[in-house]
Amino acid sequence: MWATGPTPLGGRMLKSVLVALLGSLLTVLPAEAAVPGPVYDASVADPGVLRVNGDFFVFSTGPKGRVSRGDTAGGPWHSVGSALASVPAWMDSAPDVWAPDAWHTSAGYVLYYSAVAKDFGGQRCIGVATSTTPGGPYAPLGDAPLVCPGGRQGGEDGVPGRPIAAAGVIDPSPFQDSNGNRFLLYKTQQIPSSLRMVPLNAAGTHKASGDSRELLQRDGIIENPTMVQRGSQFVLLASRYGYDNCSYATAWLRSTNRWSFAAATEHTLMTSSGTGLCGPGGADVTPSLDGGWRIFLHGWVCGTGTSPCTDDQLRNGVAHRRVLYAAILNWSADATPSVGAFL
Repeated sequence: MWATGPTPLGGRMLKSVLVALLGSLLTVLPAEAAVPGPVYDASVADPGVLRVNGDFFVFSTGPKGRVSRGDTAGGPWHSVGSALASVPAWMDSAPDVWAPDAWHTSAGYVLYYSAVAKDFGGQRCIGVATSTTPGGPYAPLGDAPLVCPGGRQGGEDGVPGRPIAAAGVIDPSPFQDSNGNRFLLYKTQQIPSSLRMVPLNAAGTHKASGDSRELLQRDGIIENPTMVQRGSQFVLLASRYGYDNCSYATAWLRSTNRWSFAAATEHTLMTSSGTGLCGPGGADVTPSLDGGWRIFLHGWVCGTGTSPCTDDQLRNGVAHRRVLYAAILNWSADATPSVGAFL
């Protein structure tokens, strides 16, 4: 019970005890970290990022692909429109395009995209399109895809030695090494899944001499490859596990051989538990104007706001969509990536 008339000494002693107790509670019970908010809350899945001076263009999955533009990495962002001006001759009638990505070459702005191919049992191939402006629209290049298993529809890269002959390819991602050589990374679908890379010509529009090769293979799902060269080290970022739940995560591997990551140790970069997001994956990276790096990714939000979903919400059919997040990407001296503050 409280004393009704404490002496001055007793009041000071009680206050000291209370302050000490409160301090210990604050030490034991740390403040809960804030969950990052999206930089763009429209539907953005599998973002491929192109920086042109101070502007950012993000290409994402959707009918003919989607293009969004940001004045900075943190926004404001707005929709530009469809990535493709039309569908190519090899593509099935469905207009959906998955995981488009673009860069600038001597041919202008060059876009890579995956789409369902004709006479391939619903499986996907990878095509090329070009534009004179970064936001497009992009015109399909030629009547044949760049990558199509078995050379279907006249595909230049037939994906030799693929794990599953009847499976398609998806998630194209361009890479240029320190010597200016150009390559395209992609994923073979179904399980086991693999990540591959094919050499390109200087314009990035056709396969160069030499076939694509497998970089690594997993019994489970590995996809959305992105490669960065840091000195003599090649760092491969990829998404792991199922994209349709909160376990989707981003991993990284490092190798001095750009063509082989089979013996490289796989490390975790982003998980739901580490970020507070639901399924932080589909990541792409780009240098920023300040000399640093930015990483863009998608995650699931549920309802009409921007609160990350839970797996129960996804299983129970609550309205959900993937939105765009961005963060600072840090590099250590030995080419170890780490995610800093979210924008």
